Amino acid sequence: MTQADPQKNFFEIAYRTGTDSWTHIPYEISAKHLAEYLPKNALVLDLGSGRGRFPFELAKQGFRVIGLDYVKEVIDKNNDEVRLVGIGSQLRFMEGNVLDIPFTDSSFDAVTDFGVLQHLDRADWETYAHEVKRVLKNGGQYLSVELSRETPQYLTWIPKKSETGDFEFENVKYHFFTESEMSELFKDGFALEDQQNLFMSDREHAVFLVSRYRKNN
Repeated sequence: MTQADPQKNFFEIAYRTGTDSWTHIPYEISAKHLAEYLPKNALVLDLGSGRGRFPFELAKQGFRVIGLDYVKEVIDKNNDEVRLVGIGSQLRFMEGNVLDIPFTDSSFDAVTDFGVLQHLDRADWETYAHEVKRVLKNGGQYLSVELSRETPQYLTWIPKKSETGDFEFENVKYHFFTESEMSELFKDGFALEDQQNLFMSDREHAVFLVSRYRKNN
C-alpha cells in the first residue's frame, strides 16, 4: 500500500466540495493572449487542468486541447461535460503526473500551467522543466502562471519579505516565484518572450508571475 498524499487529498476534497477558489481566475484573458502565438489547429497540453476552465476556453477558440490532472474525479466530470457539449474531437481530459507526462517527445505546440509548479517540491522542479521541454515541439510555447514573490500578503504570511518564498498551509506546499528563479529554471532550451507580475483585483492581495517562453532547441 502506498502512503497517502495529503496534498493530493486536499485538492480532491476541494474539487468535491467546491472550495477550489483558484478556479475563478479569469483564464479567458490568458487564452486570448496565448492564441496570438499558436498556429491554426494547434495542439495544447494544459497541466493541472482542474475543472478545465482554461482548456474549454482554448477549445472555444478552435484549438485542440488535452487537460492533464491527477485528480480522477474532476477528470471524469470534465469528460462528461465534453461529451455533453459535443466537442470530443477538440478536447479531452486525462489522468496523469506532470513529472512523468504520458506523451511522446515533441507532441505539442504549447504547454500551459496555471499554478502547478508552485505546489511542487524544489527537488522536482528540474524534472518538471525537462518534461515540459520534452513534450514541446521546437518553437512551441510554454505559458506559466504561478504565485509571485511580489504578493504583499498571503493569509498571515508576507511573501514579499521571504528569502525562500516557501510556505505551507493545510498540508499544501506553496512557492512564490521571482523572475530570476523562473529564468534559472528554464534557461536551457527556452527563450523568455514575455514576463510580468499580474495583480488580480478579484483575489485579495494575489499577484501572479505570468511567463511565456518559446522552446528554441
